[in-house]
Amino acid sequence: MPSVATSSASPRVLTPSQAVVHAASSSPSSAPKARAPRNSFVPLQRLECVRVAKKLRRNGHRLYVAGVFYKRNEARRRLSDCVYKASAASKESPEAMHTLMMSEREPDYVVEHRFSEFRQLRDSVAALVRANRAHGLECAGCQDLQCVIRSPQHQNWTVKRMLGNKETRFALLTKFLNDLLALAGERTTSGSITEEFGGAVSIGDDCSVLEQVSELLQKFLKRNYQPSLGII
Repeated sequence: MPSVATSSASPRVLTPSQAVVHAASSSPSSAPKARAPRNSFVPLQRLECVRVAKKLRRNGHRLYVAGVFYKRNEARRRLSDCVYKASAASKESPEAMHTLMMSEREPDYVVEHRFSEFRQLRDSVAALVRANRAHGLECAGCQDLQCVIRSPQHQNWTVKRMLGNKETRFALLTKFLNDLLALAGERTTSGSITEEFGGAVSIGDDCSVLEQVSELLQKFLKRNYQPSLGII
């Protein structure tokens, strides 16, 4: 009687490397989760300056683009000073050479605001100064802040916006933000510790007005992170 051969499938033995590939191919693939945009506060003492030099239209609104620049380290600062050094041969002033350097330098990030939002920031700072007028008589920081707010360069914005060209408006907004940054950044460095995601934390008996101005400016220059599309 002929014997019928029965074959039983023996289990396949995989090498360690094959086992990893097999597990990866057999596991169900899940779509990557979309990362929601997140906002973070950048410490003011990390910022060197702000420059408004662009205007665009988005969703029916005219927006002014403010480029925000981080402070350079000592080596990069010396290199920039060497490259953009004013000389008799160039016939350019140090201010003109600094303007040229900033125009050729890429910002670390940008923020977009309507002109009315710049004006709202100025009005909020002016309201703080008026509400603390008595304190300002004895506070050197508040006196410097009053000089900024009362400066002729920061008055009559509506008229200057209507009569001036876009370069005039760019210079107006740039000057105002940098004047505030010079005061608020100095105050944040000397009187508080600023956390990148949490704002300023006071560690001394500092000027409460400048502290509030620092918070307003930090919120205004808040960096907006857009979700990454990944690698295609």
